[in-house]
Amino acid sequence: MSWIYEARLYDSRSVANYVAMCVRDDQVLRGQQQPLVQIYRTRKGNYGVRYQSPFSL
Repeated sequence: MSWIYEARLYDSRSVANYVAMCVRDDQVLRGQQQPLVQIYRTRKGNYGVRYQSPFSL
């Protein structure tokens, strides 16, 4: 499994946390048992969201 990165970076961690929560909820609704969603910080101080999908190649 590889990481899938959201295309947008966010200025605050709280906004990135909200997006991560939405991604996690979407994966649960699709039937994935243990979705793995992470928030990461770039060198410039922005935040991003990445996740792993069992269906990605």
